[in-house]
Amino acid sequence: IEIVPNVFARECFLDEVAQAQGKDPLKLRLELLGDRGVVKFGGEEADLRRLKKVLEVAAAKAGWGRKLPSGHGLGLACHAYDGRSYAAQVAEVSVTKGRLKVHKVTCAVDCGIVVNPIGLEAQVEGGIAFGLSALFSQITWDKGRTVQTGYHDFPVLRLADMPAIETVVIPSGEAPSGMGEPPVPLPIPAVLNAVFAATGKRIRKVPLLDGMI
Repeated sequence: IEIVPNVFARECFLDEVAQAQGKDPLKLRLELLGDRGVVKFGGEEADLRRLKKVLEVAAAKAGWGRKLPSGHGLGLACHAYDGRSYAAQVAEVSVTKGRLKVHKVTCAVDCGIVVNPIGLEAQVEGGIAFGLSALFSQITWDKGRTVQTGYHDFPVLRLADMPAIETVVIPSGEAPSGMGEPPVPLPIPAVLNAVFAATGKRIRKVPLLDGMI
């Protein structure tokens, strides 16, 4: 139940906590979620069982814990969007001579009953592209106005840089919610956590212009 900057900060911080405790990042999250059901956050509520499920499924589908080539890493992130849509992503990246490449993003989602499965997959893929574009681009200001005025000076992810995406939908009988925004906040922390797994380097500030770290 949060906005994009909160997800970035929290999910990367949780990985740092896991490192400090000598724990696997997935194991730490599962321990924190525990076996609780619906919990309240201010005026909102979320079902932590559903959040835990998408996290477990995304990790399993991505082969969390498998041996990777040198310079490759896996990173994960999850969140509950408005307490009604749940998503988790695992990113696989490589870093070669300081250049970052995102190879694959595995995304598990639970948004209740899915009315349009093909539309849902398109939303996930577009949301991941949007999130990765934010990782590699920035908006700047001059005298109170944005410098960037369109896609000609605010580049979005090109097809050559688009990772493979696997979307896994959790069957649910809950009321349908939505999948427009839930995938968007997760690529940045998932990728940066994967960068640490690949290189041992923590990145706490974005954007990564030109894909360099």
